[in-house]
Amino acid sequence: MTVLGATSGDTGSSAIHGLRGKKGVECFILYPNGKTSPIQEMQMVTVLDENIHNIALQGNFDDAQNIVKALFSDPAFKKEYNLGAVNSINWARILAQTVYYVYAYLQVTPEGSNEPVSFSVPTGNFGDILAGYYAKRMGLPVADLVVATNENDILDRFFKSGSYSRRECLETLSPSMDITISSNFERFLYHMSGDDSSKLQSMMNNFESTGELVGDQGLVDACKAEMKSAMVPDDEVLETIGEYHKRFGYVLDPHSAIGVAAATKTGTDAKYMVSLACAHWGKFPAAVERAVGKEAMDDLVPPEQLAELDELSQRKYVLENDKDVIKDFIVKKLA
Repeated sequence: MTVLGATSGDTGSSAIHGLRGKKGVECFILYPNGKTSPIQEMQMVTVLDENIHNIALQGNFDDAQNIVKALFSDPAFKKEYNLGAVNSINWARILAQTVYYVYAYLQVTPEGSNEPVSFSVPTGNFGDILAGYYAKRMGLPVADLVVATNENDILDRFFKSGSYSRRECLETLSPSMDITISSNFERFLYHMSGDDSSKLQSMMNNFESTGELVGDQGLVDACKAEMKSAMVPDDEVLETIGEYHKRFGYVLDPHSAIGVAAATKTGTDAKYMVSLACAHWGKFPAAVERAVGKEAMDDLVPPEQLAELDELSQRKYVLENDKDVIKDFIVKKLA
């Protein structure tokens, strides 16, 4: 089996550590060269097992994701090399993510309760919050689902204006959310369109050709009935990390801080709001130091497994942002 994935920083290392050394499995992970945090990259490129192939793509995450989609859309290539996905283009990943919504609900409500709980979800590719939507449809008492974005705010702009449009990808303090096209959003639009695949195809074809999808009022209203949204810029990310460290002694990573800040911005009528956390702060030390100050940072101790990464050997392949280049690389590695 050939496992193929694109990562903005976190999915890749999870897949790599889960598949390293596995017999009969070759794992190819594409990530945007120079656009993850150094720790995120080291978590991937220090895994030297022969079946792990880290590809540092000369582009952004959207480019990496587009190449993965293109290769999965090649039936002959997919069949010959038995491709499997680790990204949320594999719906099984979305299904698995529904579990922690249920778990979190059970942690914050009294036993036997059916009181609704709200969730704020740091969102880039829309997979995690889509899992929350499915959990709600399966019967979990959910009040609000908050789409929390960074300055790559294609989703927040849609919920605010009804326009889903491409813009240049900005580099922010939350690199795992530096995504300008949210692949799983079309799955949500499918449901909000009454499960009408023809209508969805028409909208997505228009988006591909023009770079913009403008929803009709009925579609936009349906989306807003299910979710709220908020955009959190870098300065507010730093403020939130600093505030929560000072008030509670808790260190948020930049992505998790976006969820917390968005929860504060949108508010909720529910008694409980759960903000989903994304990563350990130790993966983003530069941003955290800016937020809490050098003196406080000196007192923070990162996990040993992160602190030791820069002492390990590394291997990666820096390749052009070209589908055929990536395809040829995979074929040669599997020969």
